[in-house]
Amino acid sequence: MKNAKIVEKNLSQLLKEYKLSKKLSLEIIKDWIFNDEGESAMDASNRFRKKWYKYFARVKDMDEMNNVLQHFTDAWNYFPHQSLGGKSPCEIMEEEIKKRPKQLQQQNGDMPKVRVGGHEMEWEEYQKMLKEMELLQRPFRNWAEKHLLPKYKKYLRQDYKKETAEKHFEVADIFFERVLHVGFIEFNQIRKEFIQKEFPHWWQTHVLMSNLNEQEVLNSLKILFQYIFSVYEQDIKKFGF
Repeated sequence: MKNAKIVEKNLSQLLKEYKLSKKLSLEIIKDWIFNDEGESAMDASNRFRKKWYKYFARVKDMDEMNNVLQHFTDAWNYFPHQSLGGKSPCEIMEEEIKKRPKQLQQQNGDMPKVRVGGHEMEWEEYQKMLKEMELLQRPFRNWAEKHLLPKYKKYLRQDYKKETAEKHFEVADIFFERVLHVGFIEFNQIRKEFIQKEFPHWWQTHVLMSNLNEQEVLNSLKILFQYIFSVYEQDIKKFGF
């Protein structure tokens, strides 16, 4: 069973294995976690990932990277956070479990309620909403995934060097993935603020294997939208380009 001491031992071994002990210490990692910062718990966690990832950027094998990720996820969960009163997320969870009598935990197997946009709904209602949204998004998804992105990849490979083409395609691919996840149903529904500010800002803490800053992400989006204008004659001025 894991605990803070075991996680600390495993993390120390990982740093030795990658010859990082002189560059990245347990003290530094604990300080990052203790002084976590972010607009939300998820944002703080993603910011932490960006900090440690640069030390392992050379790791390309996914199984190897997943192993590294697990060590740092354990550190985040088992080491103390100032925002949690000096306790770890695991300690907080254990305390909450002890507080709640078993008979109060999910009585009769009821599913929890979900809050969406400030509105509380039943789990079944939420699942129904997701299915309806998927149906409404299907034409947009098909256009983006089966038509636009394959053509855009071909265009990039013809006009840019391989590394640059891959970078711009990654931005485009993740952009549409995020657009669909957020819930936009069609291309013209995407908000200017989402493109110009929200997505480039989101990128910084959620796209782990990337060092692009907000302006570089925005510049890449500009290339994408100019391509969309040239091929599909879509009005892109309203998007800020």
